[in-house]
Amino acid sequence: MQPFKNLSVCILLFVFCVFAAPPTHAADTPQIKLGSISWPGVTVKTEIAKQVLETLGYDVEVMELGVAPTLMGVANGNLDAFLGCWLPNQITYMEKYLDKGVITKLSQNLDQTTYCHGVPEYVWDAGVRSMSDLDKPEFRDKFDLNGNGKPELYGIEAGNVGNKITTQAIEEDTYGLGDWEFVPSSTSGMLSQVERAARKNKWIVFQAWEPHWMVIEWDLKFLKDPEEIWPGHGRNTDVWTVIHAGFEETHPNVVTFLDQIKVLPEWQSKWIYDFSYANKDQEEVARKWIQENMDVIAMWTYGVTSVDGERARDVLRAEFK
Repeated sequence: MQPFKNLSVCILLFVFCVFAAPPTHAADTPQIKLGSISWPGVTVKTEIAKQVLETLGYDVEVMELGVAPTLMGVANGNLDAFLGCWLPNQITYMEKYLDKGVITKLSQNLDQTTYCHGVPEYVWDAGVRSMSDLDKPEFRDKFDLNGNGKPELYGIEAGNVGNKITTQAIEEDTYGLGDWEFVPSSTSGMLSQVERAARKNKWIVFQAWEPHWMVIEWDLKFLKDPEEIWPGHGRNTDVWTVIHAGFEETHPNVVTFLDQIKVLPEWQSKWIYDFSYANKDQEEVARKWIQENMDVIAMWTYGVTSVDGERARDVLRAEFK
């Protein structure tokens, strides 16, 4: 009976080793950590990069944080890359890292953007064309949505550059905004407030940007900014891919791919519309776009290979056919 006992033990040990032990190749799978923020355009763009890299054999983790902690994460190496750095808007966060050489500006992945204050078209048509028009006696009281005796400016998440620009303008009484009230919220919260106001033709001024579904779904106008409280009057902003210094040396294949990502504003507005307005899953939006734009993906992955050394274009076409 003893041999059968030993055999049983051996079988049990074999089964345990096969099914309980982690795969031997797991430790060899290159890991990539991408930073993201809760802006739908960045969310979908990062998801597209994630799906491409995962198809090529990388283990990709996406961490969604605020702008400041995301850039800090890239700077200290806890994150490898971030595809949503708006410059010069976010330069106040970036300067110290660029000066220390811990973050590298890799490439512009999106240009022709706008980020400044906006109003519904009916407000524009009534005569509010510039930030300098907001506090005019004939207009200012119409922006008191809450009925508390103070006109309001609406913004998004805490720590956002647009919020800092708005609060600084109030603190310094730029454009006569010293007695205005700033109402921060989430992006979705602000957009819901704009939508409610627009349904009743109420006046509202808010942080607006393009690309976004708001430029597809709404009639909105971007206000002129003669005092240039927004860098470049809000219209000379580019979105950059930034990486941790040294990442190019450790992962040149990934950096080649990230460097070649170039996005048109109309693509990103459509991503945002599908994800944020039509409430489709980010994975679905990203996968469908990749499938329908394999010629673009081929350009983004020119000279790139899978982890196993296969040509990226061939691997991706097989997966996203």
